[in-house]
Amino acid sequence: MLGGRRRRWLVAVAVALAPWTWFAVRDLGVVFDLAATGLPVFLAVAALALAVAGAVKRRSELAAGVCSCLLAAGVAVVGPWRPQPVPPPVHGLRIVSANVRSSNPTLDRAVADALAQHGDLVMLIEAGKGRWTPPPEYPTVIRPEYSNQVILSRFPARLLDRPQNWPNDFRAHRLEVDAPGGRLVVYLAHLVRPHLGPRRILKIRGQIRAQQQERDALLVSARAETAPVVLAGDFNTSDRSRGYRRLSGRFRDAMRAKRAGPTYVAPLWRPFLLRIDHIFVPRDWCAAAPERFTLHGSDHRGVAVDVGSCPVL
Repeated sequence: MLGGRRRRWLVAVAVALAPWTWFAVRDLGVVFDLAATGLPVFLAVAALALAVAGAVKRRSELAAGVCSCLLAAGVAVVGPWRPQPVPPPVHGLRIVSANVRSSNPTLDRAVADALAQHGDLVMLIEAGKGRWTPPPEYPTVIRPEYSNQVILSRFPARLLDRPQNWPNDFRAHRLEVDAPGGRLVVYLAHLVRPHLGPRRILKIRGQIRAQQQERDALLVSARAETAPVVLAGDFNTSDRSRGYRRLSGRFRDAMRAKRAGPTYVAPLWRPFLLRIDHIFVPRDWCAAAPERFTLHGSDHRGVAVDVGSCPVL
């Protein structure tokens, strides 16, 4: 009797500890990159299964596993959303990045949503086929011939040559902006999206590797720039992933000037609580007034934030 009770509690302890092994294995490879995408759903399902098993088999000790799964999911999901407060920037530049979705039936309205953020630099992903008219307060309008992006700037801005290490099919642009605080280089990026589904499962490993190559290319070329570098766009990279941690290890996640949150809001994917649209700035820069905003007809939320040099204290 005593031995059976001991075994039950040992099992309960093992079940309670199991979700926390995620933090030890999450950087080990492609499988764990995929698991990061579905982590909140996986752990919620595990908690539900334990709750049902505990109720059916009258195993009250499994309640510890239920609580542990939910707590681990909360830490994994909310951890990368926690604010990292910094002072407001000096000579701040408001950057807006919005994937308005090329098939959006209300694309003009989504563009208006992005422009309503009053950005100094507005980068519209998948907006190139729209017939909307840029407002006069943006004297610089860039529509690259080789992509579906549109870039609006209140200040002089120009496309620069693509770095040689960027993949040929990389949906990214390198800009130079003459901002009030000085010259800066902005990378507008739309990384490869790994597609899940029965017909695409065989391709997903290659897509993840292609995304990794694109991310590495950004990091390598940014290291060679002589001006401060800002990275913005749709990275198709969850903030729970190894890829995000590589980027945030080199750059400040500007959207974490206050509490962040999901940006991919396609109905099927909402339970996964994915934050994949990012704005990264140099580690010695500051950020303020980050906003996630609705883009009508898009499956993304737009992101906007003031960025620039930190004040001298």
